[in-house]
Amino acid sequence: MDTQNTPVHLRLWNKDFWFLALANTLFSMTVYMQLVIVYQTLMSAGTTSYQTGLAVGMFALGLPLLGAFCSILVQRYRRNRVCIWAMLLMAACALLPVAFSTYHQESMTQMMMGVRVATGALFGLAQMVLTSTLVIDTCEARQRTEANYAAAWFGRFAMSLGPLVAILLIRTRGMVATTWVSAALTLVAIIFVLMVRFPFRTPEDNVRLFSLDRFFLPGAWALFVNLLVVTVALGLLLTVQLDNPLFFAVLMMGFLLALIAEKYVFVNAEMKIEIVSGLILLIFSILLLMNGMQTMSLFIVPMLVGLGMGLIGSRFLLIFIKLSHHSKRGTSQSSFFLAFEMGIAAGIGWGISMNGPLISGVLTASNMQVLSIALILTVMALLVYVVFTHSWYLRHKSR
Repeated sequence: MDTQNTPVHLRLWNKDFWFLALANTLFSMTVYMQLVIVYQTLMSAGTTSYQTGLAVGMFALGLPLLGAFCSILVQRYRRNRVCIWAMLLMAACALLPVAFSTYHQESMTQMMMGVRVATGALFGLAQMVLTSTLVIDTCEARQRTEANYAAAWFGRFAMSLGPLVAILLIRTRGMVATTWVSAALTLVAIIFVLMVRFPFRTPEDNVRLFSLDRFFLPGAWALFVNLLVVTVALGLLLTVQLDNPLFFAVLMMGFLLALIAEKYVFVNAEMKIEIVSGLILLIFSILLLMNGMQTMSLFIVPMLVGLGMGLIGSRFLLIFIKLSHHSKRGTSQSSFFLAFEMGIAAGIGWGISMNGPLISGVLTASNMQVLSIALILTVMALLVYVVFTHSWYLRHKSR
């Protein structure tokens, strides 16, 4: 049976792994805080929904830009230093939105687009080095699947923590203080990485300038496209709740529920069942939200979204890993990361450009259009996975 169950190794949870896992959470939180900061800064400046959505969505374009250089960078330089420098530059980019707030509307929009592309490129590089190389370096071979799984969960919680912290800080302390906090989180993440010692590795010979190693796994193209469609739908859904702190607080509870479900409900279930269940939950949450903004749905919807995406994300990650050979584990991890983060960023940018955010807690006609597209994409992703992707994976898996 092709199940999702993986053994738990207590020795994995040592001091070094905790430092790297927390670093992943903190600098991922910076990225999701910046999503709210850039969005609210541009909307306050009077930019159109299309301009704001385009600027926010440019993050997706930046994510893969430095990926082809990842292999040569970690071979020529100390891999932890590559990660640290990428995070340090990302912290500097986090401070720029406030600096641009006094510019003319047209100039500010263009500069924000550039910042979002740069932030995406630096985040992509730092995340690829951290998850595909540094996390793996801290554990034994038999622990690496669990390490990838756990590290991904730490980053996934940032998707709820980042917007929640940003919204609350903006409302209580203002935009400038929130911007400084977002940059400070990445600086703390750098400190955590600095506290871990990594063994020196002799660089390989004849390393190419451009390489798919540690960047993208061509053999996982079907999974990549399928997951990308799911996360674009998730991004569209998040758009209509982008100013709602309650949504992100309950979303985190949904993630916790997914962790519990994986441990007790789906412990020996086939991965297909878990992914299908997650997609059905996501479809149901969209239908509930389209039905209105009743008090009960405000709690149930984010809970279902967190539960569904927790199940989907965990199982897609494991499938990516099982498709790769042992030497390509880091590459499969980066491929999963790109599909997940690019889809969310593109979906949120698309939704904002359609004037998706809520107005006084009421679903507008544009909100309904955004949710309708999200529903269509999710149903399509479910059908494609059941009809094609899962059987394709079983024919191509390596382990």
